[in-house]
Amino acid sequence: MKLQRVSNRYLGAGLFIVTVWLVVPHLAPSAYARQTPVATPVARVGDREQTRAPEESNKSCASKPKDRAESVGAILSHLGLGEGSTVADIGAGSGRDTWVFAKIVGETGTVFAQEIVESKVKTLEKEAHRKGLAQVRAVLGRSDDPCLPPDFADLVFLHHVYHHFAKSREMLRGIWCVLKPGGYLVVVDQRRGTLRDWVPREQREKKHYWIAETTVVREAREEGFAFICCAEEHWHADKDFVLVFKRPEGSENPGGDPDPFAPLSVRKCSRMFLPLSRPYKRPVFVALGEGRKLIAPILRHSSGKGLEIILEEWATQKEERPPLPSRLSLSSVLTENGDPHLGSEPVDVVFFLDSYHLLFHGRTLLAKIHERLMPAGCVYILDRQAKRPLSRREASHFRMIEPETVEREMAEAGFYLWFRGPRPARDRFLLVFGKAPPEDILTEDDPFIAGPVIPEAPG
Repeated sequence: MKLQRVSNRYLGAGLFIVTVWLVVPHLAPSAYARQTPVATPVARVGDREQTRAPEESNKSCASKPKDRAESVGAILSHLGLGEGSTVADIGAGSGRDTWVFAKIVGETGTVFAQEIVESKVKTLEKEAHRKGLAQVRAVLGRSDDPCLPPDFADLVFLHHVYHHFAKSREMLRGIWCVLKPGGYLVVVDQRRGTLRDWVPREQREKKHYWIAETTVVREAREEGFAFICCAEEHWHADKDFVLVFKRPEGSENPGGDPDPFAPLSVRKCSRMFLPLSRPYKRPVFVALGEGRKLIAPILRHSSGKGLEIILEEWATQKEERPPLPSRLSLSSVLTENGDPHLGSEPVDVVFFLDSYHLLFHGRTLLAKIHERLMPAGCVYILDRQAKRPLSRREASHFRMIEPETVEREMAEAGFYLWFRGPRPARDRFLLVFGKAPPEDILTEDDPFIAGPVIPEAPG
C-alpha cells in the first residue's frame, strides 16, 4: 500500500490514497493543519527506573562511589552478586580489581585473573599466594580466547581492556561461552559516544587507542549479548562508560542479536515508500538490517543515482559498509560528527530505514539534510517502536525509539509532520516529514499528488 498525502484543496484534510484503493483501518494520519517546528529542549525521559534491577539505566544514585574499589563493589551489588559468585577479571593486569573481587566473593567464590602475558600470570599467582587468596586463579589466555571454563562465570569484567582487543569478535564469542546463562558482561572503557580513533583493529592490541561505546554495543549485540543498561552512576570516573550485557538464558550458542527486528515483507510494505506518479530524482538512504530490503524497489522507481549515508554510530572502520542487495551499486558517504558531506546537489527524498534510533549526532545530520532537501522534499522514518520512555542514548543501544521522540527531534530540526502511517511490521512505526508545511506545497511540486488526476476517492 502506498501512503499518500492529499491537500484540502482536493480530497479533504487527512485523507490517504493507496495504490490498491483499500481503506487501511489502522491508518492514523496527523491533522493536516500547519505544524510549526518547536525548539523544546530534548528531555532525558529515559533516565528513570525501568522494569527491575539490574535492568535499569542511569537512575540517580544517592552517592557515587569515590574510588575504583568502591565502584567495583557497587557494580557487583547492582547486579546482585556477592559471596559465592564466580568472576572473571579479563586483562587483570597487576590484580587491582582482582583483590577487590576476591574479598567480595569470599572463600566460597572464585575469581579468575586472566592475562595474555605469561609473566603477568606468574606475578598474579605469587601475589594471590602471598595474600592467602585461594579463591583466586591466575589464567593465561590468548588474544582471541579467554581460555576459561565454559558456562562457569556469573560475571566477566573488562576494565580498559576492550579497546585493546584486536580480535574482538572472537573474544566476545569466547566470553559468551564462559558465562553461565543469565551471566553478565561489564565493559568499562572510553570514550562515550561514537568512534574517533579510526585505526585498523590489529593495531589496537599493543597500542593505545580508545574505543567507542557504540562500537562495543554493536559488536556485543551481534555476537549474542543482550544489552541491559548503562551503569555510570555506579562508577567513580566521569570519563568512562559502563555498559552491562547479559548472556540470554535459553540461548545455546553465541552469534546473532538476541533481540532482532521483526522481518519486513518487501512485497507488502514497499509500496508505502514508492512514488505515485513520477520517479524520485535523488533518493538518499540511511538503512540498516531489514530496512535494506527496501533499497532495491525504491531505486527502481528513481530516475537519478541514489546515495547512501553510513552512520559513524554504526561503522567500526572507515571503509566498512553494510552489504547491498545483489546486483545493486550505490555510492556512499560516512558521517563525520554527524556531517554527511552531501555536496551541493539537491535531494528530494531521504529514507531512514531501521536506523534513526542510532543517532548520537542527530542534530547535525538533520540540519545538513534540511539544508540540501528540496522545498517539496520529504523524509521517511521507519523504525522499531519503544514500549517505554528511553533516553536518546538508551534508544541507540536498545535499538528502538518512541515515535514521540522522533516527532520532537524532527520538529526541532525544522521539519513538519505530514503523516503517521500504517505499521509496516508488528514492531515498527512509519512517519513522514516534509521540509515545508503541506499547505504551502504547490500542486505541481507535491511529491504525493502530482501526476494524473485520480478519478475517485479512496474506497
